Amino acid sequence: MMRLLVLFLLLALATACAKKKPVPARDVLTRPLLDSVSGPMMLTEFEAKNVSVTMRPRSVNGPVTTWYSSDQVSLSFKSGVLIATRGLGDDLMSSDYSGTLRMLSGQMGDRIYERFETYLDGEYQSQFRSFRCRRTASRREVIQIFEHNHTTIRTEETCISPGLEYTNIYWRGSDGIMWKSQQWISPSINYLVTERLLR
Repeated sequence: MMRLLVLFLLLALATACAKKKPVPARDVLTRPLLDSVSGPMMLTEFEAKNVSVTMRPRSVNGPVTTWYSSDQVSLSFKSGVLIATRGLGDDLMSSDYSGTLRMLSGQMGDRIYERFETYLDGEYQSQFRSFRCRRTASRREVIQIFEHNHTTIRTEETCISPGLEYTNIYWRGSDGIMWKSQQWISPSINYLVTERLLR
């Protein structure tokens, strides 16, 4: 417990310093420090906000796991696919992720499928948008996360809506774990990058 407390204190210090000058959580974490902690942990980086924090899973509702940061930002995933966020401002309120899950499991090939998303705009009004998506790349790739190598399948998913296009990238291991991902949230938040630090 003491080691875990030290870890979160270090990350809290990094977050506090970020208000003056961004200090990525990545610069605070080390493999020896991670090896002293038990239980699942994920590093999340919000590109538009220039912020990175660690998160822990707090609730499981069937196949959906919700991860929380120390400041109560939450991210909900199903099989590593982001389906909702809370506490970011312009949140992804909900997402129809069924086509993405079928694509990642190999059921869709390169066929086009629809994806529906609801997110908050700058005035905190819900906006509904539909996308046409398809797999645009898939290959084997070995990635390194804090000195640990993971053999993954890197899969790219491109989604298009009038006036908007984004590409999600998933690095999924043969064990089913989403070791890394780049997933779009909303027009103002832009992309979220995640790295699984501990199982």
